[in-house]
Amino acid sequence: RDEDTYADYPLLRSFPDSAANEKKQLMQWLGTHANTEQQKEIDLFLRTWQPAINSLACKDFVNATLSDTKWAEFRNHGVCHLPEADITGKTLLIYRYSGYADAGMLEIHADSAKGQLVARLPMKKTNNQWTLSETTVTPLAGKHALYFVYINPTLKKQEDAGGMFDWFYFTNEFPGKGAPGYEEMKKRYWGLASMNTSVTPVMLENPSNMKRMTHVFERGNWLVKGAEVEPATPHALNPMPENAPKNRLGLAQWMTSEKNPLVARTMVNRLWEQLFGTGLAETLEDLGTQGIQPTHPELLNWLSYQFMHAWHWDIKRLLKEMVLSATYRQDARISNEALEKDPFNRYFARGPRVRLSAEQLRDQALRFTGMLSDKMYGPSVMPWQPDGIWRSPYDGATWKMSRGNDQYRRGLYTYWKRTAPYPAMITFDGVAREVCTARRIRTNTPLQALASLNDEAYLDLARHFAVQLEQRFPGKPELQIRVAYERATLHAMPNEKLQTLQGLYQSALQQLGTNNNKACEMAGSYQSSPQATANTAALVTVINAIMNLDEVVTKN
Repeated sequence: RDEDTYADYPLLRSFPDSAANEKKQLMQWLGTHANTEQQKEIDLFLRTWQPAINSLACKDFVNATLSDTKWAEFRNHGVCHLPEADITGKTLLIYRYSGYADAGMLEIHADSAKGQLVARLPMKKTNNQWTLSETTVTPLAGKHALYFVYINPTLKKQEDAGGMFDWFYFTNEFPGKGAPGYEEMKKRYWGLASMNTSVTPVMLENPSNMKRMTHVFERGNWLVKGAEVEPATPHALNPMPENAPKNRLGLAQWMTSEKNPLVARTMVNRLWEQLFGTGLAETLEDLGTQGIQPTHPELLNWLSYQFMHAWHWDIKRLLKEMVLSATYRQDARISNEALEKDPFNRYFARGPRVRLSAEQLRDQALRFTGMLSDKMYGPSVMPWQPDGIWRSPYDGATWKMSRGNDQYRRGLYTYWKRTAPYPAMITFDGVAREVCTARRIRTNTPLQALASLNDEAYLDLARHFAVQLEQRFPGKPELQIRVAYERATLHAMPNEKLQTLQGLYQSALQQLGTNNNKACEMAGSYQSSPQATANTAALVTVINAIMNLDEVVTKN
């Protein structure tokens, strides 16, 4: 279902816990007093408000208009129509509207503006609020053009509008009439249907009576329609499995059929790239004859076969097989001879050594500094970003930095706008998401070091970590540096590196100890006394340097 509606229908409505429990009790009651088809229909409508007919499908407006190209809006005696609607056996209409004036009535006629009366839709003034209402329907057989005629005797001027509609949902009366608890359950159903919930745009298959006709476009011109076509796979490829529905479910069954090894091979190749830095076939986006051939075709075949047949598409099981392999667990260090023979490690004579992705770099810094929020799900967050970078010229939106733990959530939750992506991630080869991208090409530029050394988000994490270390090991800068290094790299610190970082600490302490303003700027607002601030600032400098070590930003 995709008609470019303002609300991005269809939407998945997410109920809070209390309402979710009410819905569960409602469905249990329906399990006793309604048939399976009725239960499914009610469940789908409560979760998605579908399958509804969007008012933007209306045509031929007379004294009415498609307001802002999105909603059917009516003046007195305004008329428009839906070219085709199947309301066979339907006895109820639920509609969503916004009324501007009382005493309005929308009449629905079949086949013409003066045809058989199908329904009357009362419209009250709703003070610019969208409202759900219902009315009975005269059942008709087959598909009909539905004409909408708006009448309101209180509207005196021709240009006065009476209201507009969002969608129409033809259904039947709530089932179970006369059963114990019917009135209570019907009231609960209506309350859940009318509830204002958080929503997520989703894809949804059209019911059979609402499927659109699809035509070949002659020479690619959508205005010149050729033969009508049905859903199917290209003749050059395997046919659909027997009894597979001709929809997205059938397509998924075809893709994962044992007769089609391509999906398993593609998944194996992409997961291998995530772990080793390069796929067995380097061109993830093209695993065909135009792409680069696999370096280890037998391995790709074996893993793909196991993934499909033995592990039954279990991604965790496949990843476990890869990471526990002797190939993955090799040392990443390289000799001059091996570098000369295989500079890109195409034959996996050593362990993988690749720079972490943009999201991984952020998550790792959050994790070892102890600031990573374990909060799951929910809307995107806006971590720190300088003013003036993020601009949204069309809707006037602004970047409002998240507070509390929300600013320390995983990179996955960072708010992303294609025309203004998060700069730190773009610097580390994050993609703008304007087109589908199967893989990211890793680069190595000075801007990356400038970002991780100077980005306020990394400095903030260094400050938090410095305060934690000072509280745990007061007055022991050497131990603080050792612990910071070991937390970041997961191995003991060599003495020569300790000496280098101690030298950095003393140098920073000497400079910042005589300039309290700079020390405060570096340490932030976490310490108050001048001496403590200088020590904290020096430790922040060291931690910031540790964050930029090659062994921290690179998987070895």
